[in-house]
Amino acid sequence: MKTPYTGFIFTLLILITVIIIFNTALGNHIVRDKTKSQWLNENPCMIKIITTSIEEEINGQKVTTITKEEVLKCKDGYDGPNYWELFAQFYYADLTTPAYCRQYARPDHPFKTPGMICLSEKGVWEVVK
Repeated sequence: MKTPYTGFIFTLLILITVIIIFNTALGNHIVRDKTKSQWLNENPCMIKIITTSIEEEINGQKVTTITKEEVLKCKDGYDGPNYWELFAQFYYADLTTPAYCRQYARPDHPFKTPGMICLSEKGVWEVVK
C-alpha cells in the first residue's frame, strides 16, 4: 500500500541533498576568499583595468569608441606614477637621476619602520637592503 506522502518525502530528500551539496561548494568558496585577502594584505598594490565605452554620432552613423586603461591602485591611496613619467625617467634620465622608489609598511619589523622598494628598469619592484 502506498502512502500519500511518498512523493513529498522523495522531493524533500532531493532538496536536502541539493542544499548539502551547495553548502559544501560555498564553504570552499569562502576559504578561497580568505587566501585572496591574505594575498592583498601582502601585496598592497594592484592594477585595476577600467574599460569605457563612448557612443558618438558622426555623419549620421553611430560610432562606438571603447578604451581600456590600466591604473595602479594601492591600499594607502597612492596611485603611483603614470606611464609617461616612468617612460621619461627610464629613457631620458641621466646617471644623477635617482631611481623611482617608495616606502612601504613593514608590520613584522621590530621597530615598525618603513622599508624602501624601488622599480627596476625592467619594471619589477625590488626591496632595497
